[in-house]
Amino acid sequence: MEYIDVAVIGGGQSGLAAAHALLGRGLRPVVLGAAGRGAGAWPRYCDSLTPFSPARCSSLPGMPFPGADGDRYPHRDEVVAYLTAYADRLDADIRTAQRVTSVRRAGSACEVVLEGGGRLRARAVIAASGTFGRPHRPALPGLAEFTGQVLHAAEYRSPVPFTGGRPAVVGAGNSAVQIAAELAGTARVMLATRGPVQCAAQRILGRDLHFWTARTGLDTTPLGRLLRRPPRQPVLDDGRYRTALAAGRPDRRPPFTGTDGAELIWPDGQRQEVDAVVLATG
Repeated sequence: MEYIDVAVIGGGQSGLAAAHALLGRGLRPVVLGAAGRGAGAWPRYCDSLTPFSPARCSSLPGMPFPGADGDRYPHRDEVVAYLTAYADRLDADIRTAQRVTSVRRAGSACEVVLEGGGRLRARAVIAASGTFGRPHRPALPGLAEFTGQVLHAAEYRSPVPFTGGRPAVVGAGNSAVQIAAELAGTARVMLATRGPVQCAAQRILGRDLHFWTARTGLDTTPLGRLLRRPPRQPVLDDGRYRTALAAGRPDRRPPFTGTDGAELIWPDGQRQEVDAVVLATG
């Protein structure tokens, strides 16, 4: 049994930032990442992904995001390179291919069980694993009987395999709308949502939304205490998505009520054959 100060579960930006904070308090964290390489889930995100925050707002503590243009939105590969460099500079024990299967109380400590049977005894545990590794696949009507391809947004990489096809995307969040709009460039796409897609301007008066939330203090105001339920997060948009939706590319529809072979059945009784269903459902 190995004894450590703090186990940080997750090797992405949250885990690395937590390790930085722990080091500043004189602790020796061990970062456990499930992936076979560093940078958390970022290397497995879709090819066209960019963060919602500009470069100047995408830095982790102690290391500015590189590049002269702080207002640009970095590409996925830039983020991967940055996180890899950040991890290399941290004086922390970062272990890849170390998937945690369970954590349980062991007296005054926590026992961390790894896939394969390894065990660590830690004074404290920080969960910074995110949701990418456990995508939510809702039991949609008829989806189990659908004969076409079903994949989650976590498995989506590029529109190339769908060129000329008829895919359907399920979801109304940023990932769903981004994937559907990208697919619409090479395929006839349907976007299934329970209501209209809510978009928010990504830039206001030439400045990114993050600038305004920081300037007004909204980024640190504890509004959650005043709300009975969390507000629905809008899709951050520079105008492209609203334009695409208005043009029917993608074609927004209500959720399907069933399937028949490779056909989706819509609430009005219409049927439409699709090649694949992409679940952008968190």
